[in-house]
Amino acid sequence: MLRAILLLLAVVVCWCYVTGRTGAVAWQVPLEYGVSGADADALFSMSLFKAGSEGEVQVIAPLVISRLGAPYKAVWSDFPIPEKFLFWFTGLLARWIGLFAAANFAVLAAQALAAVCFYAAARMLGCKWWWALAGGFAFGFAQFALARSIHHIGVTHFWHIPLGLVVAAWVTRGELGDWRGWRFWFAMAVAVLTGTLNVYYTNMFLQLVILGAFYQYFRQGWKPVRQAGAIVAASAGGFLFMTADTFVYHFTHGSNPGAAVRPFMWLEIYGLKFVDMLIPPPNHSLLDGLGRAYYKAVALPCEVPPSCYLGILGVGALVWLIVVSVRRLVLQPGRNLPMEAWQVLWILAYSAIGGLNCLMGVFGFTLFRSTTRYSIFILPIVLLFALRRLSKMRLEREVAFVLAALAALVAFWDQTPSAVTPSEIAAVEQVVHSDRVLAQTLEARLPKGAMVFQLPIVEFPESPAPGISGYDHLRLYLHTHDLRFAFGGMKGRPWQQWQRELGQKPSLAAIVQTLESYGFSALYVNRAGFPDKGAGILKGLADLGYGEVLHSDLGDIYVVLLRPSANPVLPHGPIRN
Repeated sequence: MLRAILLLLAVVVCWCYVTGRTGAVAWQVPLEYGVSGADADALFSMSLFKAGSEGEVQVIAPLVISRLGAPYKAVWSDFPIPEKFLFWFTGLLARWIGLFAAANFAVLAAQALAAVCFYAAARMLGCKWWWALAGGFAFGFAQFALARSIHHIGVTHFWHIPLGLVVAAWVTRGELGDWRGWRFWFAMAVAVLTGTLNVYYTNMFLQLVILGAFYQYFRQGWKPVRQAGAIVAASAGGFLFMTADTFVYHFTHGSNPGAAVRPFMWLEIYGLKFVDMLIPPPNHSLLDGLGRAYYKAVALPCEVPPSCYLGILGVGALVWLIVVSVRRLVLQPGRNLPMEAWQVLWILAYSAIGGLNCLMGVFGFTLFRSTTRYSIFILPIVLLFALRRLSKMRLEREVAFVLAALAALVAFWDQTPSAVTPSEIAAVEQVVHSDRVLAQTLEARLPKGAMVFQLPIVEFPESPAPGISGYDHLRLYLHTHDLRFAFGGMKGRPWQQWQRELGQKPSLAAIVQTLESYGFSALYVNRAGFPDKGAGILKGLADLGYGEVLHSDLGDIYVVLLRPSANPVLPHGPIRN
């Protein structure tokens, strides 16, 4: 326990150094703010934290965001979100330390837990504690975590994967023991936990358990299959429990295939490529040139920023696994391949471009479009393989200590970018401050519960408009407490079509008149969404007599105050959501 605590503290200290979060002021600046590039989804993640802080994210209740989707409410139960506990807990924490500090903590917690869980898994699989500590440190600072950060916070919380690999190993080796034994019930607990976290990880965990049970069936018959079946049922039960609101909502309101569109092409674009696990990212401290050259040349660059890189230790462990496997095939044909080799081969067969996941996509099952994420299973598999073999070597303890420490240092140097500088933090803070001031000013000028319409019109979710990301309209929501915003209503539902219909009005005057009849008090314009930076809309509103305008400090957003009707009507009759 003491060693695990020391590992946790080491990860926390090193994480704070790398991210530049070494003071209270820096902690109030989010690692990502979602205004450009791949971090756009950070605004979606932080909006869930915000909703959680306002008591609107419950573990099993429907996910209804009352301040979004105005004049209705935004119901996000149209697609399953099993990680509700993560958003609920982070939202609760945000009440005490602030929204952005809580978002940063969610990332830190993910990496710290990853290190500790890997250490625990390695010890349960018989690794020496010094190797387990080194492996835990390396896994906690996986390139995958640093690349996903806040914008894919559910994906960033991969910390439970090593525990799932322990369960899969016990199933494969027939080591679960009796139904009443601690191993079986530990496996059941891990299965339920996995089902309540990201569905990608639940998917692969179940596959590895079933793969192990299939192997044991030919050795021991149905007993291990029944145990594996219980584990699969427990994990599926955890998932169904956490996503029951989605199934209930679809039952009461009908299905909504437009909520999350998954064209087949994304299964290829975001499929796993073996070479991606070997090439460092473009921001690597030493091999950045190789990374830039590779990602500039590839036709399918996978998800960005690149997250598949296994690191020097991971690549070395993978090569070791390949050498051992080939040696057994060539020189020891009577021996089985290592379990880890079969697991890696299966993950590649399923996840690679053109693999089994793509085959299922041909028949319409396109849910798991980003199988590049399964590199985070391969990393702990190969690390645990290497550490188990190192633990069996007869090395002097002092020599082993030094080698383990060097391995941890190499992993930290290799897998983390240069430390974030104060100027980089200040650049993000500038945007955050600009939004905060505008939001506070707007909230002070409008009555409680006032509604704000947003331009350009952007559908939710995953529907960016020219010039802005798909979640840019969430920025002011993060800084307000009472205002309601038009953005955020789920696309595909008939009561959300009114915004598109509004865009077909013959004139700006007709649009404003309609908005006022619905009760909107302000018109928000993101200049980046218009070729003329919104100048035409601003002039047109001024000509109509709307001269009360609030501008953000950075000048990227302006808000024009409207004159809402005293007796507003709803666009499409009574509220159905």
